[in-house]
Amino acid sequence: MVFGIGFSYGVFQDYYTSLEGPLHARSNSQVALVGTIGNALTYTFGIFNKSLMSHFRPRTIMVAGAVLMSLGLALAGSCTHLYQFILTQGVLFGVGASLVYLPPVVCAPIYFNRHRAIAMGVLFSGTGFGGLALASLTRHLLSLLGWRWCLRTLGFANFAVTLGASFLVKPAPDMALVQNNRLFNLHQMGSYRVWLQLLGSLLQSAGYVIPLIYMSKYAQTLGYSHSQGALFIGLNNGINAVFKVVLGFGGDRIGRLNMIVICSVVSAGSIFGLWIVQLRGTFVAFVVMYGVFSGAIISLLPTCLVDIFGVANYQSMTSLMYFVRGIGTMVGSPIAGLLVKGVGDEASDYTRLIIYNGVLLGSSTVCLGGLWMAEYHKRATARL
Repeated sequence: MVFGIGFSYGVFQDYYTSLEGPLHARSNSQVALVGTIGNALTYTFGIFNKSLMSHFRPRTIMVAGAVLMSLGLALAGSCTHLYQFILTQGVLFGVGASLVYLPPVVCAPIYFNRHRAIAMGVLFSGTGFGGLALASLTRHLLSLLGWRWCLRTLGFANFAVTLGASFLVKPAPDMALVQNNRLFNLHQMGSYRVWLQLLGSLLQSAGYVIPLIYMSKYAQTLGYSHSQGALFIGLNNGINAVFKVVLGFGGDRIGRLNMIVICSVVSAGSIFGLWIVQLRGTFVAFVVMYGVFSGAIISLLPTCLVDIFGVANYQSMTSLMYFVRGIGTMVGSPIAGLLVKGVGDEASDYTRLIIYNGVLLGSSTVCLGGLWMAEYHKRATARL
């Protein structure tokens, strides 16, 4: 529900900026702020995760998140101005989503060792399956009920699902060891490996969500309908979900950091090699290829935090990583919206956005590749 709704914002973006939409007088960049802030706060609010989990049970945190998240969606159904959408579908939803999302992400890896990557792939596959279901469902609800009751219906459904999920998350027996460390370990922050990991995460998050927000509108410039545009978002998320598990299995076999670098290279390559070519065939190939490789990076990064920095530092590193991912998400999409020419009715209007997206993911690949080299050197030295 968290990222099924968050990653399907492109459907709302498409509708809000249409002639019948409530924000049709606003630019793409301004309307993108709503979804961007929601997704960004889902990450950045994680900086408070350690403090919250030190004082409250995961269930309590998630129930509070379920209430805030659902309230944000329901209240958005009564909005008329951009700032109101930002406060409800953006801020309120984002803070609530963070409270729902982070406890299972923090608790789960501690339960696993040998099969940690595939376990996290299964956990994170929910983000893809959620997008697959909710992109098409949102498009259908918009047509059937209108945007106001679409949002309210999603709010009610979200409350039922996330409230139930809140009772399924329990801290691992070793969690107390993880919670004893400080939020910021100054000695650790002096390591260039930490900065490579954080910068790579920031750049990847800045670029990752751009195709999801603009995929539907871009598809329409190639002659696809509104419904088909939403279907592409769902297809991308569905493929994403399956291959988070598949590539997680592969990561356990060939090395999790090795798999992250491979996925990063192919994700950036698909932007420059497929999306930038303004043809229907290459666009479909991009949707599939990007779905296969881009999402696995998100599910593999937490597993690498344990591998590289140790279990004792996992929670503090998780808080930092998601905080910088939120900053990246906040920066990426609004700037991308400013790079769209005019109202974005032609495929060529998105060329600068696509190049910007590719540069972000390419730069992230360089950082994660540097982290891979640092780890390889460290292990080679240890063997000697």
